[in-house]
Parts: sequence; structure tokens; C-alpha cells
Amino acid sequence: MLWHHGALLDVNAPASRSIYVLGVNGSGEIVGYNGLSNAAFVYRDGTFQTLPGPAGASVSATAINDSGDIVGTSFAAPGPYQSVVWKRDRPGTYQIVADDVAVGIDNAGNVVTEKGSVWSPDGTTHRLAGSPDLQVQKFQGGYALGQAFGDYTSLHKWDATGSLVYRYEAQDRPSPRGINSHGLMVASYTPVGGTARELGVWRDSTFTGNITSERWVQVVTEDGELAGQRPSADGKTLVPASWTCAG
Repeated sequence: MLWHHGALLDVNAPASRSIYVLGVNGSGEIVGYNGLSNAAFVYRDGTFQTLPGPAGASVSATAINDSGDIVGTSFAAPGPYQSVVWKRDRPGTYQIVADDVAVGIDNAGNVVTEKGSVWSPDGTTHRLAGSPDLQVQKFQGGYALGQAFGDYTSLHKWDATGSLVYRYEAQDRPSPRGINSHGLMVASYTPVGGTARELGVWRDSTFTGNITSERWVQVVTEDGELAGQRPSADGKTLVPASWTCAG
């Protein structure tokens, strides 16, 4: 399902019970994984298109930038995992850019992997500070978010140059849900002295508060919207929802 300004748009999905949507850009292009064919797909121009990949591998598309460039991950036993890029201006082709799981791609075409490798479109590669002992979970808005092995109380934020920008401290390390280029971030965490996890909102290094009644935010957009799920009126199920961060 695809929504635009609150309206549900018709998506002509293929006949499969295993379509997993993993990314969407500002033009409404969708990427993900088709479990029926073990292949990555992109939905653009009103059609689903299977993306090419290494023979015999299971391939998923993780993220798509506003130019239509896509990144994903390929795996064939015995490994390794490989980060794959599909350039919008090179249809029908793909490029392996790292032996690691892809996390995301920014509008400049930079790709960040789970262990902290940063691949640039000019073919050069550098690393996030602390790599390879990292677990990067998000790369959005020009920032990477994740943890360093052995550090159990903080969430690290890096910029695309690889520099460590900030460490967010908590009783146990926060799990990021999303961030935009303005530094608006949402993360799940346990406050110091607390016993339950909360969903917190930060603007750069400033904590602004918890989302106390809605705990299923998964996306932070460039215009300050949060998207995810909320309980239905009868409390029996979850329904799609979005919220606007004011101020």
C-alpha cells in the first residue's frame, strides 16, 4: 500500500504473498524484496520491475534515493553478503560495491554498510569512525546511526565523511527509527533509572520528549513528519498513521 498526502494510491503489485516493502523515495518509487522469486524489485512508472542480481543469489533492495538510485544486499551461500547498487541512469545493470550488508543510500549516491564502510559514486571507499567494530542500523538525511561493539549505553551518529558527530546516552543503547537532514531523530531507548523502553525525539543533541502514547514510529521525513502505526479506535489492531513534529 502507498499513501500520498493521506490518500491511498493504487499499486499494481504482482501476485505474491511475499512482497516486502523496504524503502520509498519522494516520488513514490518503492523498493523491496519479493520472496516468491528471491529477487529485489522497484515499483516505478506504475509497474513493478525485477532488479538484476548475481546468479543464484537472494537479492533484496533496501533503500532508494530521490534520484532513483537503489541500494540493496545480495547473498549466496557460503557468502559473503554483498552491497549492490542499481543506478537509475544504467537500467538493467548492477554494481557490487562492498562485501557487507547495505544499510542505505543518500541523495549524493553515497552508500553505508552495516559494519561502517562508506562507498562513494566516484569509486572511493572510506570508513565511519570506529569501523569495522560497528553495527550501523540507519543511513538517512546524510547521517548514519548505530552502535559500537562493547558500548551498551549509547547510540552513535556519524556524518557522511565518517566523522562521529554525537553519542546519545541511555541506560541501554537506543535503537534508531529514523533521522532527517535537519537532525530530527526518533529512537527507542530506556531512560537512565527507568525500567521500560520509551520512544524519544531529539533535535540534533537536544532531547525534546517522549512519544508516550504512540510507539510504532518507523520513519522520519525531511519535512518533519513521523510515520508508522497506531492502535485502532477499538484497540484490537494497528493502523497506518503519521504525525507532524511542531516547532
